[in-house]
Amino acid sequence: MWVIFPRLVLSEVRVHCAGGDGYPQQPRVFELLGVRYSVAQVLQEWRLPDSVGYRVSTADGAQYELVYRPAREVWEVHALVD
Repeated sequence: MWVIFPRLVLSEVRVHCAGGDGYPQQPRVFELLGVRYSVAQVLQEWRLPDSVGYRVSTADGAQYELVYRPAREVWEVHALVD
């Protein structure tokens, strides 16, 4: 069972994506509260009319959901805990 923590402050989240056609592409690195995390693996990807989301794991094994909201041009991040 996964537990999703409440959203963190959106202005504190920066996501760097792979280059390519269209934005966003798969995330490679994200910065959260001044800490930089490298994405080790993209575990899942989804596209909805109002968002694009990625479930990712980092080098330390932690998992996060990164969700891009194009209408507002913001990223949201949710830390997942097993």
